[in-house]
Amino acid sequence: MVAPRKTPQRMTAKQQQAKRDAKAGGYIDKNLDGVVDVDPLSREEMAAQYQSALGLIYSVPEITDIFDKAVKQQWVGADGQAKFNAAVQNSNWYRTNNSYFRTAWASEHFGMKDGQPSADWQTSVDAAHQAVQNRANQIGSDLSPEEVNALSRRYLYEGWGEQGRGNLLDQALSEEITYLPDGRGVASMKGSSGNLYDDLKAVATANGMNYSDNYYLSAAKSVASQLTTTDDWLRDIREQAAGMFPVYADKISKGVNVSDLASNYVNTMAQELEIDPNTISLNDPYIRSALTGNDQNGAPVAMSLWDFQRKLRDDPRWMNTNKAQNDVTSAAGKIMQMFGLMGRG
Repeated sequence: MVAPRKTPQRMTAKQQQAKRDAKAGGYIDKNLDGVVDVDPLSREEMAAQYQSALGLIYSVPEITDIFDKAVKQQWVGADGQAKFNAAVQNSNWYRTNNSYFRTAWASEHFGMKDGQPSADWQTSVDAAHQAVQNRANQIGSDLSPEEVNALSRRYLYEGWGEQGRGNLLDQALSEEITYLPDGRGVASMKGSSGNLYDDLKAVATANGMNYSDNYYLSAAKSVASQLTTTDDWLRDIREQAAGMFPVYADKISKGVNVSDLASNYVNTMAQELEIDPNTISLNDPYIRSALTGNDQNGAPVAMSLWDFQRKLRDDPRWMNTNKAQNDVTSAAGKIMQMFGLMGRG
């Protein structure tokens, strides 16, 4: 007699879910009861499989929770590792910290022993420290040791040393640019900021413009952070000078300095008043009035040298010059000759 064939039983929804969980978790569940059939790996054994991620597992609470789930569900083998990695990448910690932060964080924590970072991490810190200090010296930033340490950490965690991100370091350092006393006790900026100050100051002086120290400090910080260039500030100075001396506006804008344009007036004034031409600035009232006059129609016009010379002779200083004394003596002699008080030569 042939035994009747058994009708296969259909799996319940619970069993179907248990089968899917076992497949997804990489473990065996023959009874489809949701319980791992093989001896489960302990937390320590699981941690040994994830050894490269131990620093992450034990330092970030959110990742610790993911690891606990991995232990409970036995995410073992290549599939288990892949599932763990996917869960980490989907975590809030991973998504809210960029790749520079995650790379630095991993470098600092994964090789840590007894609370001390690895030699590789310390080498990275030392290199960042040197990069920050060198750049600070170049642009003239004044940093305390604590600030160097803080910026070095940001250098690593924000990827300032990566290609195309050097401006982030410069922006941070630009805030620390300031005036420092030199060997003579005179306050000045250092490094490239000091060079910028000298360049802008020279052009400003050569074009009769006066700016506060804050103007040059703002320029140094802006250029150091790569928000503007030296040419931007030079152009700004020339544009303002062109507005101050409209008769020469076109030449000033093209790079000719007002000091060169005013040289004839300066030399004439030096000769008439017998003073050192180097002591005459473009802000001298006589020079300023000669360069900023207007004609009868209101159009800007420079004073003629003849009129300028006559105006200078109204200055009380002119009467004390040798030239004035000679002119007076000569005039007096002619008058005396007219009255026959002196013989004619």
